[in-house]
Amino acid sequence: MSPPVRVSFFGGLGEIGRNMASIEVDGRLAIVDVGLIFPDAEHHGIDLILPDWSLLRQRRADLHCVVITHGHEDHMGALPFFLREFPSVPIYATRLTLGLIRAKLEEYPEIKPDLREVDAGERLTTGPFDIEFVGVTHSIPDGLAVAFHTPHGTILHSGDFKLDQTPIDDKPTDLPHFSQLGDDGVALLLADSTNADTPGHVPTERMIGKTLREVFAAARERIVVTTFASHIHRVQQVIDAAIDSERLVCFVGRSMLRNMPIARDLGYLGYDDSQVIDLAEVERLPRDRTVIVCTGSQGEPYAALSLMAAGQHRQVSLEPGDTVIMASSVIPGNEHAIYRSINGLFRQGADVVYKGIADVHVSGHAAADELRYFHNIVRPSAFVPLHGEYRHMVAHARIAEETGTPHDQVFVCEDGDTIVLTDGVVHRGDRFEPGVVFVDGLGVGDVGNAVLRDRRQLSSEGICVAVVTLDQHSRLVGTPEVVQQGIIYEPEQSILLEQAAKALAEELRLIGDQGDLAVVRGDTVRALGRFWREATGRRPVILPVLVEV
Repeated sequence: MSPPVRVSFFGGLGEIGRNMASIEVDGRLAIVDVGLIFPDAEHHGIDLILPDWSLLRQRRADLHCVVITHGHEDHMGALPFFLREFPSVPIYATRLTLGLIRAKLEEYPEIKPDLREVDAGERLTTGPFDIEFVGVTHSIPDGLAVAFHTPHGTILHSGDFKLDQTPIDDKPTDLPHFSQLGDDGVALLLADSTNADTPGHVPTERMIGKTLREVFAAARERIVVTTFASHIHRVQQVIDAAIDSERLVCFVGRSMLRNMPIARDLGYLGYDDSQVIDLAEVERLPRDRTVIVCTGSQGEPYAALSLMAAGQHRQVSLEPGDTVIMASSVIPGNEHAIYRSINGLFRQGADVVYKGIADVHVSGHAAADELRYFHNIVRPSAFVPLHGEYRHMVAHARIAEETGTPHDQVFVCEDGDTIVLTDGVVHRGDRFEPGVVFVDGLGVGDVGNAVLRDRRQLSSEGICVAVVTLDQHSRLVGTPEVVQQGIIYEPEQSILLEQAAKALAEELRLIGDQGDLAVVRGDTVRALGRFWREATGRRPVILPVLVEV
């Protein structure tokens, strides 16, 4: 009898991003996706957030392969950091996904990856893994679902998908293939939950093309379109609308300039060199002859659109009568930044077209009725909702039960949970501590919750530095010097700082000859902490500087 099959979740449950799971068969591990998540305002100074795969370090010899379902950052963005630790593990992905991975790894020349191309419809055996790949439609081409045929039953991982029946590339989600898997029997389904609480169906991507052509036809000056640089089909429709309106296209933003040539060279994007211009040429052409396709759809501070909205872009200026189209979704948590950009664009005099006032975006994730249809095709014996906030996963769990999956075989999990499959029967396994890894500048994992806590306190309460001069017996010499930043308004600080220094001196003279710098340091923190609480109600970070003379 083969040992049970175990599924472990390292990230992506209860959040949009950081997707990573492992499938264990006969003691070997296959990883599905290695994604990251971008920080929000609460992660002061943090650049990226990665899954914590420290458990895999203890099982390095058991790590067999990685499968990447598609080329979005939340599914493959953490690969450079992963491959630093596991450089020889094979990476399986489709042609476009591998192209994007190669481009990302160009920044890490020390990594020599083992990249292996697979196609939708392909089935391969590697070690104990019998893996089948199913084509799905998403907001990036070449997406995959992955079926693992194990000794204890088939595990189907949907990847991110929707059921667009008329996609731009004429490659809809392969429902016949899913139906065949359902007929053969799916013991465990793991599926995308992002839109599980959205009623109905997601409209076809083709509807965006109609809106773009209408907006382009009405525009009289420059047009700027922002969308995700991975949304190849959206960009294709922008290019087509630009050609129809006799405009030239300019790509702006690092990821746009990187991804578009890759997509064209691999055959996923169609345009001629004569239809695309460099940024340097934009200002030399009439404003009604150009379309700028740029990054910044989520209000990122230094992205191209954000700089244009603030009037700070070095090469592109907006003028009254220009049209800006925000052809993207609002990712939860980014609302404030996005609307700040929209307000800035209006201040520049531009006409702004965005979701809510025009059909300029459709989701890449299946809505509730599509998920019901999908479950009825696959008919899984057990189900775990993936990829979504907790409310999305609960909504998806209800859909699974509505379509016939038994209540006791529907598992709403969180990062760190495991699911065990034995002879087609699924149950929860032991939980592990999932953790997160913060990337801060050049540091990976050297910033933890304690550092973040200090940064939050610094940002909200300020800092107080006390310079305390001591003799050889650790007794106070003279009066301490107290300075602050971010606690009180500077013109009002002189009296309070004098009072703070006096309170600290009294406290230190009370303790007398301690002979222990640690005691003096602790008393300094307590005395000043008490003073600021009583005087201002604030709790700044207290930093003692002890000088011995």
